Amino acid sequence: MDSTYIDFTKKGSITYVGSADSVKVHSGKNRMKLSWKLIDPTATKAVIYWNNKSDSLSVPIVTSNESNIMDLWLNDMAEGSYSFDIYLFDKNNNKSIMVNAIGQVYGNNYIESLLARPIKRAIYEKDTVQITWGTPDVTVIGTEVKYTDKQNVEHVLNIPVDSITTKLGQFNFSKNETFEYRTLYVPDSLSIDTFYTVTKTVKATGPPVEYNRSAWTSGTEDYDIPSGRTPQNTLDGKTSTVWHMDKTHGYPHTASFDMGAVNYVTGLFYVQRTPLDGAAKLVEIQISTDNVTWNSLGAFTMENSGTKQYLEFFEPRNFRYFKMIFKSDYKNGLFTAIAEIGAYKR
Repeated sequence: MDSTYIDFTKKGSITYVGSADSVKVHSGKNRMKLSWKLIDPTATKAVIYWNNKSDSLSVPIVTSNESNIMDLWLNDMAEGSYSFDIYLFDKNNNKSIMVNAIGQVYGNNYIESLLARPIKRAIYEKDTVQITWGTPDVTVIGTEVKYTDKQNVEHVLNIPVDSITTKLGQFNFSKNETFEYRTLYVPDSLSIDTFYTVTKTVKATGPPVEYNRSAWTSGTEDYDIPSGRTPQNTLDGKTSTVWHMDKTHGYPHTASFDMGAVNYVTGLFYVQRTPLDGAAKLVEIQISTDNVTWNSLGAFTMENSGTKQYLEFFEPRNFRYFKMIFKSDYKNGLFTAIAEIGAYKR
């Protein structure tokens, strides 16, 4: 029976070199890095094949540190996916079992597909621009914002990916209403390069311009009848007079308004009753052009502050009629009062 195998053993046993261990492919911009752990000290050379073995590279084994990690940089690589076959050899040209690794090279096509993080709004008020950010892509690692302040000093801010708002202080709105930004991407956890979107220029919206309320009218569907404090009191420009909600029932309480004409509106302003005692908190806003069909803009949280506040819509709207449906206050009560209500544009 041994004669069956004699032809296979008469030349002696085959010697294998230990294979590349824990191979990683690090993606980059028109380049990549292969790394692996060297477990066989007899290995002296590595040969790497790709593109169905039409391309290859032979390099001596050189480890970069005491952990016996071999790093191999591949530069000037075309954008695309790659499959690498890695062999190690010793000085006698014995080779290892092949190890395959797959990776990606990124280039201009990838960069052109990247989108800057969306900006919901950028509003200038009191020497400051406040940026409200949209949801970033999952591979975004941050955003870079550049602007010039009133002293003509340029600022570059690195905005973390989890930031929802960013403030640009001492913004020079009178000289330059714009700022620039770009978004940073890392396509995967092993990427050796950071990728940037094309720089975008954004114009900040200016200070609020309030609409004249002298011809406005309000509804009387909800108010404190004994005191006669109707929603019309919120239109008189006096913080000493208020609309007091109906005390005979709890929330919701509704105040409706007719501006007399269709206006382009970017938000509503309000002044809470002072001293603050259970200021209005959650409010739903509905709008209409004909007082028949109503569209909800959603619920908004009002500030627990005695100063005038501007409640910005997510996007400007055209309408004539609006309702404010109050649903809670900061005292967890059944009703409260409001001093002033109005609309503005930017």
